[in-house]
Amino acid sequence: MTNQTKTTETRRTSNVKRDRQYDVVIVGAGPAGSVLGWALARRGVNALVLDRAVFPREKVCGDYIEPRGLRLLDEMGCLKPLEADSPLPIAYSATFVNSTCRYRGKIPFYGLRDDLPPHGYIITRERLDHLLLQTAEAAGAVVEQGTAVTGVTTDGKGAVIEARRGKRKIAYKTRVVAGADGVNSVVARSAGLLTWDRRYIALSQRAYAEGIDGNLGEAVFYFDNEFFPGYGWMFPMSGGVVNLGVGVLSETAERLSINIPRLFDRFVEKLKRSHHRCAKLRLIRRPIGGIVKTYGGAGPNFFNRGLLIGDAGSFVDPMTGEGITPAMESALIAADVIHSALLGTSSDGELSAYEKRFRAYFDPSMVFLDLCAATMRNERFSECWLNAMARGCELAQTDSRFGRTTGAYFGGLEINPTGILSQVWISILSDLATLGPRSVGALLNSEPSPLIASAHDIIDWQMSWWKSALGNPIWHASWAMDLEQKWLRFLSMIIDTKDDPRAQGLSKSRQM
Repeated sequence: MTNQTKTTETRRTSNVKRDRQYDVVIVGAGPAGSVLGWALARRGVNALVLDRAVFPREKVCGDYIEPRGLRLLDEMGCLKPLEADSPLPIAYSATFVNSTCRYRGKIPFYGLRDDLPPHGYIITRERLDHLLLQTAEAAGAVVEQGTAVTGVTTDGKGAVIEARRGKRKIAYKTRVVAGADGVNSVVARSAGLLTWDRRYIALSQRAYAEGIDGNLGEAVFYFDNEFFPGYGWMFPMSGGVVNLGVGVLSETAERLSINIPRLFDRFVEKLKRSHHRCAKLRLIRRPIGGIVKTYGGAGPNFFNRGLLIGDAGSFVDPMTGEGITPAMESALIAADVIHSALLGTSSDGELSAYEKRFRAYFDPSMVFLDLCAATMRNERFSECWLNAMARGCELAQTDSRFGRTTGAYFGGLEINPTGILSQVWISILSDLATLGPRSVGALLNSEPSPLIASAHDIIDWQMSWWKSALGNPIWHASWAMDLEQKWLRFLSMIIDTKDDPRAQGLSKSRQM
């Protein structure tokens, strides 16, 4: 145990004060809770961070921190300590569709902005979350670990947090409570805000492995019919270790009786067979499962005397399932709102500003990503989507502009919906314009006609629609109505929105 850890353990024990009045009690010490504790403590707010676990602890996650997240960590002073461990920079990617590699090269939308690192890192949540919690404590937040919150009650004056440490019951009084306690948030449940809509829930299985050939910082994404709508991943780390896993929509898993652990096992075998660098992979830890709730299911996320951040508030990318950066961003937005409320009377009306603030920041990108995810909820279209994805990857391999723009819907740093849709239509029109000459050339060379292939594609889409409508008309109608509502929301939003605020980030001045 290091001297810093010993000091933390000693202070954790000696600072425990029962029934103390806090300005803010934060339930959960993941990235969202720790960043909120850090941001509030720097403003002089008397904040307490509670977590049922004792850190460091393992957490199911892809562990991927993209450039926007690294920028935030740098502003917190956490990036250099993490880089002292020599993490492997991730600047390349490979995309497999039905076991065939369709794209391999530099991540097309990395390295385009001077204010962002040109790479990501894979940092285990054991390491990341522990460092963030230590940073919050160093800034002045009080931290109590091994403390399980069991309930929250609020009134006009504040909130009471009921918790248990071992066999002891503890109560904390606070002016504001922040729920950062994950998908099964006790705070959300106590406030009547806990939802369980399987359209916005992803199930995953993750493990660590070793034996990868080489030390290339290449993130691998794996799409096929078994994972639709979802994907498999393999993220390399330093020392020849990789994080690999699979995630799939909960709604699909339930409707098709998909067993996630078995799906993970099949993915690992497919990865070893199809990726030349993964043939000798072997698991070094047992696979464990996790759950995330994506942004499409996000509600108001505020209530009398409290609000929700991170996974508790569904701040997760609907397409990738990435939640570390959105969690930290939601915490910084919440810090602004809470601090302003504490300067006043901390009423429900003041905390309601949180919804307006996070919607203005996240909606311009997340509403479009939620629309993309919703279109893929229908597994009847899996083959059509995978074929389109394969062609898109192949085009991105030769057309960097197409790759930068359209690839942004899956992990991009700046989402431009009109640009993405424009590029797709330009590609389609260009393809249609050359169908005739290419078909003649194919006939002369005794090759399959692109014109016939395109006709088959159109027929496949139409057949998939009818198979869905006739196979399960009630579910299909519900899906179609949901899709229509999301299109209307997207179109109404895009009229008033030009830029993606997440690309600029939350500046240092707003964190002070």
